[in-house]
Amino acid sequence: MCLTAFLIPTGLALLILAAVLLVQGVRQNHRGKMFSSVGILAILAAGCAVMMEFITRPL
Repeated sequence: MCLTAFLIPTGLALLILAAVLLVQGVRQNHRGKMFSSVGILAILAAGCAVMMEFITRPL
């Protein structure tokens, strides 16, 4: 419970940051911001996959 209480708000903040970077990168045609956004999303996807593996694994 404590781990998810810490990770969910952090994940949401990172998701918002990725969305902001993506929009700014598209508007300014700045590839660095777009790649940073994709990197953040990849890290979030990997973290979600790891958490789902541990949540669904029987003890």
